[in-house]
Amino acid sequence: MSLLRGLETMRLVKVAPSLRERLGQWNGRFYQRITVARLVCLRQRLVRDTEPEPWTALEAPVVLLLSDVCEALGLGEEERAVVLGPQGQQALAELLEARSAVPFEINDRQVKALAHVRERGVINLNAYRRICPHWSDETLRLDLAGLVAQGLLIKNGANKGTYYTLAP
Repeated sequence: MSLLRGLETMRLVKVAPSLRERLGQWNGRFYQRITVARLVCLRQRLVRDTEPEPWTALEAPVVLLLSDVCEALGLGEEERAVVLGPQGQQALAELLEARSAVPFEINDRQVKALAHVRERGVINLNAYRRICPHWSDETLRLDLAGLVAQGLLIKNGANKGTYYTLAP
């Protein structure tokens, strides 16, 4: 009987997610699939409605809009490929390549700063100092100001809270 002595005080602990949590996860995946399907329908309507011109050559590139929507929704590369389709992916790659070709005279430090902003979305003087540690703060600040003057970056904030984002 010593084996059963503590049985009445024993608690069972469930280690799997609750039914509510599993239902929430399933529900999220369901709505994500619906959103992808709706974006695909939007692209198909654009293809149909803009003929004979390609939908990727509109004045305001819809490819970028769809890509930004996919990014905002947190869709992966596979789902983005489904939404854009092969023609859209090619147009997006061409647009991004054209934007990455810098027509201005910029130095190597500024190229590194632009790469950092493209990768992370933002840069400030501290981050720029970590990228280029052998240069003075004033030189780095002037580099960032030069990129703002050329229209490649947008300055946000003032003084120590200043950060820079990529210009549209």
